[in-house]
Amino acid sequence: MKSVYIITGGILAVIAVVFLAPQKKMDTIAEEKALNPLDEIDAIILKEYGDDLTPENKEIVRQEIADRLARDKAEMRKYGRLLTDEELSTQWWREQDEAAAKAAYAALYEERKDWIDNFPFRPGYHPDIVYDPENNIAHSDEKFHAYREELERKGDELWHERGEKSREIWARTDLSLEEKHEADDKLYWEMEAAREPDPEIMAERRIIMRHKWLAGFYEQHYRYLPEFEQAYRIFKEEGAGDNPVQIADTMASLEMYKEASKHDPEELHQYFAGPMEGKEGNHPYTNQQFLDRGFHWIVNTIADEYNFLPGETPTSREQAERIAKRLVEEIPADGFTGNTFLFGLMDPKDADMVPGQSLLAE
Repeated sequence: MKSVYIITGGILAVIAVVFLAPQKKMDTIAEEKALNPLDEIDAIILKEYGDDLTPENKEIVRQEIADRLARDKAEMRKYGRLLTDEELSTQWWREQDEAAAKAAYAALYEERKDWIDNFPFRPGYHPDIVYDPENNIAHSDEKFHAYREELERKGDELWHERGEKSREIWARTDLSLEEKHEADDKLYWEMEAAREPDPEIMAERRIIMRHKWLAGFYEQHYRYLPEFEQAYRIFKEEGAGDNPVQIADTMASLEMYKEASKHDPEELHQYFAGPMEGKEGNHPYTNQQFLDRGFHWIVNTIADEYNFLPGETPTSREQAERIAKRLVEEIPADGFTGNTFLFGLMDPKDADMVPGQSLLAE
């Protein structure tokens, strides 16, 4: 893509913040402890414990109070108030999750250092397109869905009108059979055209959705796993290795396929073992039936034009089938553990974005 520029400094800054933030927090608390005068601590000890403490216990209590005061003062400086017990609990669990994620990444980096250091994709941004939910329908989920619903409503109104006009057409005696068919078909296509959204709005929608998919993609570590690397190399060898959204989307479909391939072909699929709620005519899938359909899902994903920017040429059906065949045949199923390649599930929502921010293009 020639219409993007690449930013890497921001990534390094984010990494620095993530890894240095815990140390910075500890330094802040240490500074606060150093600022606590001993007479303030002794006053609290006297008020809460009286004169009954031994020198040894008094020193232990003094340390606990100093820690408590330091935390309180650090909270006051950061938030302007003391946090509630619920907020403290939430913060504690968040810190545990962050620590676990950092440890998991450290272990992954140790194992996958060469691939991570030479990862083929880097965030690149549109040079002149920014997030504008106020003036751009496509940039707002709420406005876009309301727009589509309005088109459907208009289409339904025309459907009812078409029924009346169609009956009038077929009741006429001054028209030939061919002319009646032609007039009726014209009504049908007018109704269908009313449902069609503006191409420019849909093009903008593809741009904003691609930004969100890429933002989620760069937030997750599945791109560093061996299975993603294997898929990337297959795509590249087949002349289609320059689109991270296409590969990430395909990995989600491929993972469902690989999961089913681990089980007895004749057994019912673990998730598609019965009719889907609210759907008539659905029948239970065996694992083999799921694999048969799953292969076509993979092909459809690879060829999906929505994974490309407007103006880009999607992968041909023939090429998509060739890539899909290699993916299912060459990548072992053992590394797929289910719900790993969460394409679309970690994407930012409208509330997470800032009007005027640049949009990711690659």
